[in-house]
Amino acid sequence: MPIETVRVDWIHGTEFLLKDRFGFPILMNQPMGVNGADLLPLSLIGCAAWDVMAILTKQRQEVTAFAVTAESEREAEPPWRFTKIRILYRITGRNLKEAAVQRVIALTEQKYCSTLNTLERAVEISSRYEIVENDDSSQAMSAAGRAAPSPVALATRFNEALNAGDVDAMMALMSEDCTFENTFPAPDGTRYEGKPAVRAFWEAFMQNSRQPRIETEEAISMGDRCVLRWTYHWQDAAGNPGHVRGVDIFRIRNGLIQEKLSYVKG
Repeated sequence: MPIETVRVDWIHGTEFLLKDRFGFPILMNQPMGVNGADLLPLSLIGCAAWDVMAILTKQRQEVTAFAVTAESEREAEPPWRFTKIRILYRITGRNLKEAAVQRVIALTEQKYCSTLNTLERAVEISSRYEIVENDDSSQAMSAAGRAAPSPVALATRFNEALNAGDVDAMMALMSEDCTFENTFPAPDGTRYEGKPAVRAFWEAFMQNSRQPRIETEEAISMGDRCVLRWTYHWQDAAGNPGHVRGVDIFRIRNGLIQEKLSYVKG
């Protein structure tokens, strides 16, 4: 049986740095970081959300938004033991099949989610779901005549592929004449034009970056453009975490990303 090791380092005061088994960092602090007790329900719904979305994607369900919340009850006196956790899955999409959603959630909870299957021995866990039909009639049409993903959906998929280190998936979302402007060097950043040049940049980026991750703070859609405000996280060669904040401006054409302009603070 494999052994998985996680770690907590005290930084100072009430601030701690948590690292998962791969060394990915989480800041635990109050009030400017994640609350330690909240990590338990967060672990539960994070585990469940990952499995549910993975299965729905394999089934080619057209999910456009997905959120999971957990309401917890704890005892009033120390050690404030968790007594109940209620999970709500909210799935938005087009032509979603309720029976399939039910099966996916049941499969996740009964078989795949290790956190849930461990916690249910000690805590009363219940769940429910909501299916929201996305009937946005203003969706653009792709060249093939099918409803194209919204600019925000395309930009979100691009960043998900970036976080997964999947350059092929990233480039599949970009047009042949795509343009990318990097944040470096100041003041203008390097401009890459055409799919081969943009691919070459991202392949080199993945080879030279340690655990890169884009965390979206806000997404704004404006016609064929969208703006994503984000925090970019990474690790240096010594394993120390770093981050910068910035924005991307995307232009969408015929259901693909034609332009991505990146800007950072400082």
